[in-house]
Amino acid sequence: MSIKNCSIHKVTRSKPGAEVKIQLRPNELDAEGPIVSLFEQLKLTFQRSTQKQYGLFNPEQSDNPIPALIQKVEDGNLSFSSMTHQCVEHLKLQFEKTKEPFNAHLLFVIDELVEQPFFYIFWINHSDAQYISNDLEVDTLEYINPSKINYAFKVDIEQWKVEGWDQYMQCLIAKGNKEISDGFTHFSGFISSVDLKAQTEDFLSVVDDYIDQQEPDAGHKLKSKIVEYCIDQDMAGNPVDLNDLSNQLDDEKPEEFANFVSKQKPEVRQEIYTDRASLKKYVRFFGRDKNLSISFSSEMFGDNIVFDEEEDQLILRHIPKSLKAQLTRYMKKKKED
Repeated sequence: MSIKNCSIHKVTRSKPGAEVKIQLRPNELDAEGPIVSLFEQLKLTFQRSTQKQYGLFNPEQSDNPIPALIQKVEDGNLSFSSMTHQCVEHLKLQFEKTKEPFNAHLLFVIDELVEQPFFYIFWINHSDAQYISNDLEVDTLEYINPSKINYAFKVDIEQWKVEGWDQYMQCLIAKGNKEISDGFTHFSGFISSVDLKAQTEDFLSVVDDYIDQQEPDAGHKLKSKIVEYCIDQDMAGNPVDLNDLSNQLDDEKPEEFANFVSKQKPEVRQEIYTDRASLKKYVRFFGRDKNLSISFSSEMFGDNIVFDEEEDQLILRHIPKSLKAQLTRYMKKKKED
């Protein structure tokens, strides 16, 4: 069992500008049964989200009590329930500055993996669904959809304790409702410290330099391995560990890639987070407009696919059999007409 502590509280505002009401659970939940399943599903959705940002508690936000509360729980000077109660009171204060109505439950969890603690807060919304009762009447119920999360954050407590480390926090803030988003952001105290796209592009530029030194066939395989590793790490919510990646690329020379990155880009950290969309674009070209959609592996570029920039033309050779069959049928029918 990885859940060490967990609790759920409720926060609502019934209509615009109304009072923010809270309902506090007096004690912790037993970490067993449905709550474990719910947490694992929410955690998986959070880990796989491409909207996550990486950063830290904003050092300039002096009214954020969450860091001190986590520390008190760590030191044994405050119970987990008391800590979550104070967090909800803090959230209430932030949302009293807004007018937007909402209805949400907050799930607080301290999760331990290999004795390493992680602190999570999930903002859980409910959706309506219809069902047929035992009396054969149609009624409505509320249900949780754990595959959809609008707001959540995670603190790697061990990394948080490391002085100077600024990527110990992951935060998910959905777009669409600015008041709720701003309220949750200020509640969490989160501030981004990583430009994921720029960091990923910087890393991939070194990968390009490394690939250029390899034989073409070997280079294609290495590129695929690197991207696959990075995407797997991102979907697991973990950073790319350059030493681990280097070791997986070449058993005989496990340090070669890591040393190359260190030499070419000494400013690149040992562990970095990457942008999944940028990684996919790196191995695939794709684009679309109203009448055309096209996608192909970057390995085909320059061989089976040629781009003439001056003429604004893309030349395809050895097209897929299914596409060729469609085109052949079309041309045949056109000639008959």
